[in-house]
Amino acid sequence: MLGLTLRSEFRGRRLKGTAIELSNDSNTGATQIAAKQFLEITYPTHDLLKGIEAIGPDQGRPVVVIGERGLGKSHLLAALYHAVCDKASTHAWLNAWATTLGDPGIGNIALRDGMLVIGESLHRQRYKFLWDLLLERHPHGTFIKGKWEGMGAAKTDIPSDELIIELLQHTPVMLLLDEFQTWFDGLTNTKQYPWKNWAFNFIQILSEIAKERPDLLVLVISVRNGGSDAYQQVHRVNPIAIDFKAGGNAERIQQDRRRMLLHRLFDNRLQISAESIASLLASHVSEYFRLLDIPPAEHDRKREEFSESWPFAPHLLRLLEEQVLIATDAQETRDMIRILANLYKSRGESSSVLTAADFSLDDDTSGIGALLDSVSNEHHRTLREKAQQNIISVTEAVSDHVLRAPHLQEIVGAMWLRSIAVGTLAGAEPATLQVDITRTRPVDDNAFQVELATIVENSFNIHQEGARLVFREDENPRAKLMACARNDRLFTDGSDQIQLARQLRYVISGSEEVAKSFRVIALPKSWQSDPWSSLDESENPERWDERLPILVLPEEPEKIDRQLGHWLKTHLQKRRNTVRFLIPRAGTTNAFQDRDLLILARAEMKALEWSAQNTEYKKLHKEFETTLRDNLKKRFDRFAVLHRWNFTDPAQCIFIVEPLRKQGSLIPESIEETMVADLFVPEDFENLVLQAAAGNNSVGKLLRELQEPRPAGQDCIPWLGETAMKERMLRLCSQGKIAINLRGLEYLQTRPGEDDETSWKRLRPKLSYTGRQLDEVYLMLPSAVPSTSGSSQTQSASSLDGTLFGDETQTQNPPNTLNDPVVGGIGQQPSTIFGTGTSAGAARPRIPLSNPPTSSLNLIGKLESWGIGPATKVAEVAIKISAATGAQLKELLKKLPDGMTFELQLEKEEN
Repeated sequence: MLGLTLRSEFRGRRLKGTAIELSNDSNTGATQIAAKQFLEITYPTHDLLKGIEAIGPDQGRPVVVIGERGLGKSHLLAALYHAVCDKASTHAWLNAWATTLGDPGIGNIALRDGMLVIGESLHRQRYKFLWDLLLERHPHGTFIKGKWEGMGAAKTDIPSDELIIELLQHTPVMLLLDEFQTWFDGLTNTKQYPWKNWAFNFIQILSEIAKERPDLLVLVISVRNGGSDAYQQVHRVNPIAIDFKAGGNAERIQQDRRRMLLHRLFDNRLQISAESIASLLASHVSEYFRLLDIPPAEHDRKREEFSESWPFAPHLLRLLEEQVLIATDAQETRDMIRILANLYKSRGESSSVLTAADFSLDDDTSGIGALLDSVSNEHHRTLREKAQQNIISVTEAVSDHVLRAPHLQEIVGAMWLRSIAVGTLAGAEPATLQVDITRTRPVDDNAFQVELATIVENSFNIHQEGARLVFREDENPRAKLMACARNDRLFTDGSDQIQLARQLRYVISGSEEVAKSFRVIALPKSWQSDPWSSLDESENPERWDERLPILVLPEEPEKIDRQLGHWLKTHLQKRRNTVRFLIPRAGTTNAFQDRDLLILARAEMKALEWSAQNTEYKKLHKEFETTLRDNLKKRFDRFAVLHRWNFTDPAQCIFIVEPLRKQGSLIPESIEETMVADLFVPEDFENLVLQAAAGNNSVGKLLRELQEPRPAGQDCIPWLGETAMKERMLRLCSQGKIAINLRGLEYLQTRPGEDDETSWKRLRPKLSYTGRQLDEVYLMLPSAVPSTSGSSQTQSASSLDGTLFGDETQTQNPPNTLNDPVVGGIGQQPSTIFGTGTSAGAARPRIPLSNPPTSSLNLIGKLESWGIGPATKVAEVAIKISAATGAQLKELLKKLPDGMTFELQLEKEEN
């Protein structure tokens, strides 16, 4: 991007180590290469310049470099080495940076000359005693060593200060002791081997010489912290401390570190113009200001910070420096360089600015590999695996995740990186994540909110902590549950639809009282084409009992009359007049295609299944069950019942659609209240019962007819259930309009002088028969009840309402029909058994019916209007055909049913 190039050492497939060694066996150590080569990768930080000044010709104090691993102590010592060994190259380097940074003071720093520089990384443990290093490397060391050892009995445990001064007077020395604390802490200190005490005393000698005779000795050591014993003796002489804190100026620290990092990483970072960088960063910086609500007074400073940090966002560098690397105890600068180098190699050419979103969880080369190697923390490796699993969870749960979550990898990567920070800093607010994924173009706020919600809802390790979203190793029960619920692949067996149907049934028929009176059936998604095969066998129409069927439609029919009429004809062969259709609100989709309802059903089902593992799921089960049921309760606002039937053309059927006044388990009761109060017409029912009584029909036959639509376009009489219909018949009986023959054992009828209410109370318990028993219970007109006194008007109450056993004048097996058929109408008086009427065993009356010539289709319709059903017996049937050909007659004879005999008479025309 903009021609920026990494240094050659970072371009290879395998990144070279960034640790600085003063010297090594391959002669590639920092003090073994040319000063110019080393200084090319060195940025003049405040601490480095302070160190060069501290070893200058006018200084007289030891120098102590303090800092934990990876801060750059060894690099600073190597720069001091070259500052003394190669004064010319160092001076040229200082002058160049003075021009670049616009600070003439840098070029004016005085450099020491003419000293022997001895540098050693003590952690390599090549010297048991410090004086061995000094005597071995110094040109006069062999002489001094011999002099010390030749002292005989006067020989001390360590060389005296006089011997060291004599050594240094021969050749002044700058002594660089890297990793001094590591070496010192590793010394034994026993009575037999008091080596630590010896080293403690010898470093005191060196410190005092460095302070009193800076012309002879410049002492520079590095330690990890200022509280160690290794530092104490040097501390006594008031050394110059370099602690990588840039003089306590936090802003200077940040600036120094960023410039040093960029200079260390890139060959030509300083050659990229500020204008080009600002243009490239414009959108990202603008969104950063907007989303994080940065005050206008801070804009200029922040823009400069972005420009200086490019190609890395300053918020990424702060995240790594102040949170991630501190949290993981990494070797700060050293590991930072490795992480950033890998990140730029992986994403630098494709991203205008590198943020936390560029750490791709499935690509170790994006910097994550270097980061995990640096932190060496199993927790963060595990957390990375969890985050990767969450990405898989989202892709499986969201079929169109490419469209709905286009920044999935970036958002999860940024959230993971921000989740390994320390304490309350862990995680990120949504606005921060939106900044992370913003490049050359702003991300739409609404689209981002939808995308982030999709990711969070389908992941199970993301926790909400205040305003922050954070990854945790432990699973978020709610997130896991919802991630599972949104994964369509886990419910290909249709278990979610079964659960939704189960909840639908419960919502409508939740109480036992409702379940006793109503059979609630939730029709499946394919209710129009195949309503029964996927349901339990007990819900098929063949298994229906006397409970009132309420069919719950999963969706609103487009044309209620047409669709429900066709459905009744196709999928229900009997009891078509008994069903109530429960219809969803207008505008709702098919319940089994409504993703929100399905997800609630899945969550409720899985929460119950997992409740044994974790009590949290018990709470979630209750929550989702309540939410689902509340949604289902509000789903239905109407019901439909058949009003007019047309078997030939179901599209002409008419249904009555009534609003529901109640919800949930109160719906069945509300339906029945509406049916009785608004739809049931007592006069129509009374007329039908009187017709049945006139025809001496059984109660069973009448009830079966009432369960079917009325023929010939007549208005259907709403079916209220067997019990309600029998009670209404008894009401008519108590009013004296009909009588009922209870299987020939008893006649129900009002008594002379008895009022309606008294008669009703007496008769109500009498009609307790059900099922096929009702085929032996007959309706009749009151005047048709048999009498023992010659007149039904004078018949005693005991003979009318008592049993026939005990009355010698009555037969033991009374007839199933009236003694005299009523042909002339309801008001005609029949003859008694003592008159000229037919005997008790005579056949039932016949009603002659005929129709003028018409088509066969019209005749079929006429049969329905006459009340002739499949079980109705007819006699003396004559079909008159005015004219036919021989072929038509032959075809007609072929279609006559087997098992019957037919008489044929015709008139043949002469040829």
